[in-house]
Amino acid sequence: MILKILPVGLLSVNCSILVDQKEGKAVVFDPGADAQNIEKELQGLELVAIICTHGHIDHVGQVRTLKEKFRVPFYLHKEDVFLINDPIWPGFEKHIGANLPCPQPDEFLEDGKEIKVGEINLRVLHTPGHTPGLCCFYAEDQELLIAGDLLFKGGVGRWDLPGGSLEDLKKSLLRVFSELPDNTLVVCGHYEETTIGHERVFNPYLRGLL
Repeated sequence: MILKILPVGLLSVNCSILVDQKEGKAVVFDPGADAQNIEKELQGLELVAIICTHGHIDHVGQVRTLKEKFRVPFYLHKEDVFLINDPIWPGFEKHIGANLPCPQPDEFLEDGKEIKVGEINLRVLHTPGHTPGLCCFYAEDQELLIAGDLLFKGGVGRWDLPGGSLEDLKKSLLRVFSELPDNTLVVCGHYEETTIGHERVFNPYLRGLL
């Protein structure tokens, strides 16, 4: 497995490219901006899917560009479709360079769904709170979680944007920390990576929750 993490756009969204080396297949998570840089990293690989952890514009901003170029399916949870063309703030889409309109998903993510990238198996965890449809992706054999904006190093996703819910966020965090081992590498939606074990000990937002 190769994992490439590209901070893209003004908000430094972590666009992740997960590659199965044996078959040369790849999937892109959260292509929010900088499509040319993402395309460069995909050279020589077979892109099989575009997956967004959630529907916020800074995470879906270049789905359209990549979909038009590579003709691959776009995955998103159905409960976040209402967000994909919402700029949140007037003109924000131009500020961050989003290529709108974002296309409708070809396939809907569901809790427990399995997505294969060559020999890599990803399990979908529906973890609402930051948005109603936010999903994480767990590759058990690779000890990897693509977490989107559920969890950050030393922080958690905000819940004050449209569709956010603090109660749902707490339940989702409790689930992830109950189900996943401490050595799981967590790729967050922004900022640096962390591990489940590190956040269990040091994340102040989790005190009293776990």
